[in-house]
Amino acid sequence: MSEERETMEVDVLFVGAGPATLAGAYHLQNLVNAHNESVASGGEGEAMEPMIVIIEKGPEAGAHSFSGAVLDPVSLKELIPDYLEKGFPLEKTIEQEEVLYLTKKGSFRLPFTPPQLRNHGNYTLSLSKFTRWLGGLVEEAGVNVFPGFAGVEILGDDQAVTGVRTGDKGIDKNGERKSNFEPGIDLQAGVT
Repeated sequence: MSEERETMEVDVLFVGAGPATLAGAYHLQNLVNAHNESVASGGEGEAMEPMIVIIEKGPEAGAHSFSGAVLDPVSLKELIPDYLEKGFPLEKTIEQEEVLYLTKKGSFRLPFTPPQLRNHGNYTLSLSKFTRWLGGLVEEAGVNVFPGFAGVEILGDDQAVTGVRTGDKGIDKNGERKSNFEPGIDLQAGVT
């Protein structure tokens, strides 16, 4: 049985509100905003208003990010120079590293720390808090974030991806339709 589905046209579609996706959407929206400011002050070109959308299966950005992380702030400083003033959820700055060899009865400290494990000056953080914080900045910048929409099917053909279909709503645990059933939406995008 073919289901009648709503179709929504967007310019750029990001699937999943993880740190990389959020950073990409934030950067793209900032480029658009800078272009529009340039045009408004007499620069060349025309103002743009692309519809940039992120769909996220969880109830909010960060809802599915449970781990802690070590973050080298180099890229963050480039993306958001005033990240500390914007409430970056820093847990702690790493001041010392040790590598221990663990045994059943104790541990032995290695006499050196391999270069790939040196994180002096980097940050520890909760990935969930970081993603939630970055999601807020993305929305403030003008990106549309749609939580509660899982991408369940890629739209397109062998040549190109043209979008994503979101999951149906109102399905019981046996896969049967409930009274509040709604079919998923086809999000058609210029870039997915």
